[in-house]
Amino acid sequence: MEDQFAHLRPTLDSLPGEPGVYIMKDADDVPLYIGKAKSLKSRVRSYFQPSAAHSPRIAVMVSRVRSVDFIVTTSELEALILEDNLVKKEQPPYNVMLRDDKNFPYLKLTMEEAFPRLILVRKRIKDGGRYFGPYVSAKSVRGALRLVYRIFHLRQTKDNLEGKPPRRPCLNFQMGRCLAPCAHMVTRQEYAQEVERVALFLKGRDEELLKELESKMAEAAAAEQFEVAARYRDQVASIRKLNEKQAITNNGMTDEDVIAAVEGGGRIGVKLFQVRGGKMNAERDFTFDKMDRLDMDETLSAFIRQFYTSGMEIPPTVVVNLQMEEMEPLSDLLSVRRGSKAQIVTPERGRKRSLVEMAENNARIKLGVRLDTEEARAEALAQIQKALGMAAPPEVMEAYDISNTSGTATVGSQVVFVQGEPDKSRWRKYKIATVTGPDDYASMAEVMRRRFRRVMDGVEAAPSLLLIDGGKGQVGAVMEAVRQAGVDNPPPILGVAKGEDRENTETDVFHLAGGAAPVSFQGMTAGRFMLQRMRDEAHRFAVTYHKKLRDGTLTRSMLDEIPGIGPKRKKVLLKKFGSVKKIKEAGAEQIAEALGVGVETARKMWERL
Repeated sequence: MEDQFAHLRPTLDSLPGEPGVYIMKDADDVPLYIGKAKSLKSRVRSYFQPSAAHSPRIAVMVSRVRSVDFIVTTSELEALILEDNLVKKEQPPYNVMLRDDKNFPYLKLTMEEAFPRLILVRKRIKDGGRYFGPYVSAKSVRGALRLVYRIFHLRQTKDNLEGKPPRRPCLNFQMGRCLAPCAHMVTRQEYAQEVERVALFLKGRDEELLKELESKMAEAAAAEQFEVAARYRDQVASIRKLNEKQAITNNGMTDEDVIAAVEGGGRIGVKLFQVRGGKMNAERDFTFDKMDRLDMDETLSAFIRQFYTSGMEIPPTVVVNLQMEEMEPLSDLLSVRRGSKAQIVTPERGRKRSLVEMAENNARIKLGVRLDTEEARAEALAQIQKALGMAAPPEVMEAYDISNTSGTATVGSQVVFVQGEPDKSRWRKYKIATVTGPDDYASMAEVMRRRFRRVMDGVEAAPSLLLIDGGKGQVGAVMEAVRQAGVDNPPPILGVAKGEDRENTETDVFHLAGGAAPVSFQGMTAGRFMLQRMRDEAHRFAVTYHKKLRDGTLTRSMLDEIPGIGPKRKKVLLKKFGSVKKIKEAGAEQIAEALGVGVETARKMWERL
């Protein structure tokens, strides 16, 4: 068998076992990918083994590699630092890149002005101003800005007040939100004290700030300056209320960032919660495109390194949802950049685990929204077209499933997606009429005959793609049923079957009618994700209808046949006990009390149950 990496063997055979950085290059000697390794020999050679399992991104990169350079370092930490520097310089196309790491905003007190203002800025320069941040997002900065102006009384006007005559104060002063330095109604010293309070607030030193405000309030009240005392009182109340609202865990919690990465539809979403002093300080979402589950470790590691190189504050603890291969050197790197110990932890239980799960849930929701954009849907449909060999992207897709309990109350479901979006006005429920017992094949065949009879009668159009919750057997039964309905040119019929691990959607198998082998998707792509979502919607829709039908049947068969229980008494019993099972468990005395009848009468009803 020909060795496709024969051109690299001399280099691979000569790699040292020391830590270092490796640089994969293409035929033009341009860097494709830069990585670090604890052992260069082991890590680099692993890319080119016949049994290597790569994500689609790395598989394409490996196929383009024509040479490998490397730099030996004295430690894994040194390799990590060198890798970051080289990636930032070379910008290799196959490395995970945080594209907006230079856009983190700051809040600035304009100390170069006689009466400083608080403003949002994108760069920190040496101009005499006092900077706070960088903040995780512009949204969090604007939120902090609104809070400051609501609680404190800084001026908001951009005018230069240096040496200007007094003028009529603006509306903010009338609303009690400004000290009116423009009208000379506050001295520079008094205004400077307000500026210092804002600085304490932005630094999170609330306890120190509250003590000062309470002291000032008492002084003003003692001096019978009641309006001033009231202003301090309102500031104290606002800060305390804010602390109560923002507190998410026990008091005394250390500062920490909570980071969760999730994967779906060919993308990885990262959610960041910034917690300071027990308060949710800020949150932000990041998305990395063209990624696979196999890229999760690398993406989370690269995100942490790049996020904390932009001047972002590094807390003593970074909580993550995944165990990463380079957890220890990453912790060492953050400690070096912070100037004191920092640790990265993956909690298994307790408060930190709850925070991680909350971040994971939010990341999944945000990623779902990202995948549901028009652009993402178009990309998914194009992937489905390519994987199934269709002439055009499927405009209308229909997914079907069957649900029953031991052959009783058997139903079918039909969900419809148009241009990748669910069109619930076209969703249908089928009550199976011709099948006795638990026969999903025959039940699905009945649904297909009924569906395509309407197509042949010209009442409805045929879909572009049929999706079935099932394997090759189900697909074959559906194909036969569609043909029996008289359809000469049926649409593609695709079955989605659970794989070896039924709880893991990565093992799902896709069977196309007429195909000798399962359909292959390149990793967990957006197209695969859309088909699985349709399958899940069809399953949920069928199960919901089946439960409703089954519960209604059970209720009618047991209560409606009992003498003395009419519609009103039936309603009273179900409202009181919740179900037929709980009515049975209640006993005659409780039934008598609920219906207001004698115990003997109730006992006869209960015995019939």
